[in-house]
Amino acid sequence: MAATFSVGNDSKGFKDGPATLADVSAEERIQRLERSVNQLILEIERLPADVLYRAPSEGEWPVMSTLAHLAELMPYWAHQATGIAARPDEPFGRTHDDPDRIGAVRDHGQDSLDTAVGRIRTSLAECVRLLRALPAEAWSSSGLHPTRGPMTIEQLVDAFLVNHAEEHAVQIQASVKSLAGARN
Repeated sequence: MAATFSVGNDSKGFKDGPATLADVSAEERIQRLERSVNQLILEIERLPADVLYRAPSEGEWPVMSTLAHLAELMPYWAHQATGIAARPDEPFGRTHDDPDRIGAVRDHGQDSLDTAVGRIRTSLAECVRLLRALPAEAWSSSGLHPTRGPMTIEQLVDAFLVNHAEEHAVQIQASVKSLAGARN
């Protein structure tokens, strides 16, 4: 069974995949993240079990590994945003080789679908709670990312939460299509 995703398409004219969220309020960013993650949950709950744990190709994460990463990244980046609001202009974030990032995939890449969905819902709720607690003026506060340099909270949320979640939804869709083709 192939799943289709409707990532980021809505009445505001968002397109599939990553986008620049200029002229979008903090609340609209948060709602877009919620819509994207909730849509992903609806789609993955319909997937056959055999596609969750198989890598679509050599070196690519199985769907469940991507879901483990998604569950880890949402609260991580929301806490980073909170840190920037409390301590502007200081270093924040991580690079791809961070052990916690990979640890979530290692520790939860074999979770059951129900467990993964529960973790994603809990992570999304924590992320949204933290982001909504930020005062409006904090969203323009900046921190220093190790590879991207200065970034505002708005830019962090766009890049590491909204766009990142949408990119993973598209990645999962591609994985499901690839695995479905391999079964035929």
